[in-house]
Amino acid sequence: MFTRSHHSRRRMSQQRIVLILFVAVAVMTGLYFLGVHLDELALNPEPTGDPGARFVYETTLEHGGHTYRQKSSVTSILLMGIDAVETEQVSVGQRGKGQADFLRLIVIDRSTHTVSQLAIDRDTMAEITILGVTGNTVGTRVDNISLSHSFGDGGEKSCELTRQAVSRLLFGTRIDFYMSMNMNGIAALNDALGGVTVTLEEDMTSVRPGWTAGTTVTLTGDEAETFVRSRSTVGDGTNVSRMRRQQVFISRAVSLLQERVKEDSEFVGTLFDALFPYLVSGIDRDRLVSIAYEAQDFSRPALCSIAGEYVIGEDGFNQFWPDEEALMELTLSLFYTQTD
Repeated sequence: MFTRSHHSRRRMSQQRIVLILFVAVAVMTGLYFLGVHLDELALNPEPTGDPGARFVYETTLEHGGHTYRQKSSVTSILLMGIDAVETEQVSVGQRGKGQADFLRLIVIDRSTHTVSQLAIDRDTMAEITILGVTGNTVGTRVDNISLSHSFGDGGEKSCELTRQAVSRLLFGTRIDFYMSMNMNGIAALNDALGGVTVTLEEDMTSVRPGWTAGTTVTLTGDEAETFVRSRSTVGDGTNVSRMRRQQVFISRAVSLLQERVKEDSEFVGTLFDALFPYLVSGIDRDRLVSIAYEAQDFSRPALCSIAGEYVIGEDGFNQFWPDEEALMELTLSLFYTQTD
């Protein structure tokens, strides 16, 4: 029989994993879990942006003369932060329904007892699905992976198109779940935590007077969104710098949430309620708690990133081209086990 203190420690540990799933999204993402069991999902992948089509995931990969099979012990969650403020879903096929500015893949492995995170640069060049004006699939093209979300309804179909793009990037690897939240949620998250305090690593006076390098700022309201979203006029103007700021915000938000949960064990629910208006869809709280409970004592390796090269495309926009060999090795290490 557990003592009260044991129950308390276990509950706190569980809430910290909720925090990781919740605040790893944190910068710009809310929580949306599909109500599908993993075994069912493996047999019946979710519909693609084209309601009449099915996206086929790979279950095995061949590399270096060996065969690898995707682990049944892995649960993956794609986190998306969308650079659009509207929450209403609109007609399929209309453009400009928000780009996936923030992409992160959470990989929970029950066999290794780890919760890994893979950061995906929005400028990563990947095969994305293109929809026609009536919402039908007209083909694919290689473009910035962030654009995958803009072909769709601004809601579930856009998220599904992004999940497809990430799966293709990872050689057809199945992505189990996704979560998405629009940008207005950043201010709500920040204010619910009482203001995230950060130290500026680069000069940001171009977006906010007084934000010089080395200044410590407690962000309020829209300042949080400015901190994590600013790009072209800050530092070297690359998404790499912005991703570093996003990680700073996430790390500090995690610390603040831990403090709030110690003060109030129900704070995670309070935070969810604060973010709910900005979510694409409602969260299945029972599934969140189940995943959190299962992974409560798992270790958290350092954030993974994809190796590759940044270039300026002919259209003048940034492009990130992954190193295919390095990406394959990373994919295999996160999702697969060798079978021969």
